Amino acid sequence: MLKLKKVISMFLAIAMCLGMAACSTPGQKQEPAKPADAAAETPSETAPDKKVLRYSLTADAPTLDPQLMNSIPSSTVGFHIYEGLMRNHIGEIQPGMAESYDISEDGKTYTFHLRDAKWSDGVEIKAQDYEYAMRRLVDPATASDYSFLVTSLIKNAGDINAGKMAVEELGVKAVDDKTLTIELNNPTGYFLSMLSMSQLCPVRQDLVEKYGKDFSADADKNVYSGPFIVKEWKHEDRIILEKNPNYWNAGEIKLGEVDILTVTDPMTAVAMFEQGELDQVNVPAEVLSNYKDKVIYYNDGANDFMKLNMDGSCELSNKDLRLAINYALNREDYILLSSQNLYQPNTRYVLPQVKGINGDYGDEYPYEAFPLKGDAAKAKEHLAKAMEALGVTDPAKIDIELLTTDAERTRIEAEVLQNQIQTALGITVTIRQVPYKQRLQMESDHEFEMVVTGWVPDYPDPMSYLELWPTGSPYNHGSYSSEVYDGYIKDALTNADPVKRMEALFNAEKTLLEDGGIVPLQLRRNAMLLNPKVKGFETYFVGINYDYLYADIAE
Repeated sequence: MLKLKKVISMFLAIAMCLGMAACSTPGQKQEPAKPADAAAETPSETAPDKKVLRYSLTADAPTLDPQLMNSIPSSTVGFHIYEGLMRNHIGEIQPGMAESYDISEDGKTYTFHLRDAKWSDGVEIKAQDYEYAMRRLVDPATASDYSFLVTSLIKNAGDINAGKMAVEELGVKAVDDKTLTIELNNPTGYFLSMLSMSQLCPVRQDLVEKYGKDFSADADKNVYSGPFIVKEWKHEDRIILEKNPNYWNAGEIKLGEVDILTVTDPMTAVAMFEQGELDQVNVPAEVLSNYKDKVIYYNDGANDFMKLNMDGSCELSNKDLRLAINYALNREDYILLSSQNLYQPNTRYVLPQVKGINGDYGDEYPYEAFPLKGDAAKAKEHLAKAMEALGVTDPAKIDIELLTTDAERTRIEAEVLQNQIQTALGITVTIRQVPYKQRLQMESDHEFEMVVTGWVPDYPDPMSYLELWPTGSPYNHGSYSSEVYDGYIKDALTNADPVKRMEALFNAEKTLLEDGGIVPLQLRRNAMLLNPKVKGFETYFVGINYDYLYADIAE
C-alpha cells in the first residue's frame, strides 16, 4: 500500500478574514446598506477621547515580525503598524517614509529620500533601518518564506539567500541617515507598489539582537513606524492597536484604537455584530440569505488551489495522478456545496483582475485549463496511466492524507473535496484537522501531500503569482520543478518589451497547469456587514484584507 505519511493542508481557514477588493471596481469605496436591525447599528463603544474600530479574524496573526510574515492576518496588521518607503492605499501608490525618490535612466537604481520621522519610542527612523531589514529578509539565517520577493529582483539577493555571498553585498545601501539606494537586476515597473509590503518595512537592529527569537513575539518586544502601535497582544484572543502619536502623518489618522478579536466561529462573529460588539463581520454562506439586502460584496483577491507535493516522497510526483485529480473535480459543485455559490469556480491560476498590458490580465489572456464540471473520461485515462507507472492495481491503495485547519468551514470544504476525488477516482483521501498556525508551519516545512491554499497578490502583476514556482523558490513548498517554466520566468524578468514579457508570464501559467503543478479551485468573494457609522473602511485585492488607515467613525 502506497501510504502517504505527510500532510495536505488548507489556507481556507482565513477565508472569512481575507478581503481585498470591492465587488465592482477594485479599490472602490463602499457605502454599506443598513444592517439587519437596530442592534446591528450599535456604534463602537468609544472612550471620550478616541474612536474605536472593532472587527474579528477567524485565526490569530501567527507572527508580527515583518520579515517573517506569510499570512493575511499578519500582513493586514503589519500594514497598519509598519511604514514602508511607499504606501499602496487601495491601488494608489502614495509616499510613505520616502518623501521623494529618483529613478536612474536605466530604470534599475532607485534613490529614496526619507522624511524626518520617529519610531514609536521616539528614536529617529533612519535609512539604515531599511537597509538592515532588507538584508535580514534575504539572510538565509532568517529563513523567511518571503525572501522570494526579492531574490530575482534586487542585486545579489539571490546569491545571498543561497549562502553564496555576504548580506553586506545586497544592492540596498544607506548612503546616509536619510538616503537609501536600491539597485535592481532589471527595470521593474511594479517595484514601487511592492514597497508598502510589511516584509520590506524597517526594523531596529538593536531590538532584533536584544530579543532574538522573541523579537516581536509580544506587544512590548518591538517598536512601530506606522500609524498604529500594538498596545496589547493576547495570543489567540485579541490584538489591540492604538494610534501612534509619533507617526509622521498622525494628523490624518482618525481612529484612536483598533480592536482585532480572534473569533474562530463565523456564526459567533455575526451574533457579536448583531449585539453591537463588532463593527465589521463577514457573513458565512449558511446564513447569507438572511442578510442579502444588507451585505457589501467584495472580491478579496484570493485564488484557492491545491498545492501538491512533488518532492519524490509520495505518489503526487506522478504527473498523470496530478492531472487525474484536476480532471476529476467538478468545481461548480464544489462551490455550491462548500460556499453555496458565494465563491466563483476557477480553472486557471493567475487572478484575472491583475494588470495586463493595457487592461486586466484575464481579459487579455483568457484561459480555462480544465472543464468547470470536470471530465470523467480524461480523469480515468490519466489515473490508469498513473497506476501503471506506480505499479498499483487497486486505486484505493493510493491513500492521501488531507490536512486542514480545525475550523468548521474548512472541514466542510475538505469533505467536499474528499468525496469528489474518492468518487471519481476510487483513491483514498483521509482528512486530518490541526490548528491554523500549525498548518502554516507544516506547509512551510514541506510536510504535506496536497495543500489547498489561498494566494493573494502582493502587487497587481501576474508575477506576484508566478514567482512562487521557479525551481528552488523559498515558497515553492510543493517542489515543483520545470526547466520550461523556469525559462519563461527568466524571460519575463529580463525582457523589457511589455508584450513579450506578458506572453512569457502567460506561457508560464499554462505550463504550470499543463504539468498539473497545482489544482485550481475557486476565486473568493466575501459578503460583509459594516456598521454604517464606520466610514473609510476599505477593501482591496492586493496584499491585505482591510485598509482602515484613514477610517473614521461618525458621531
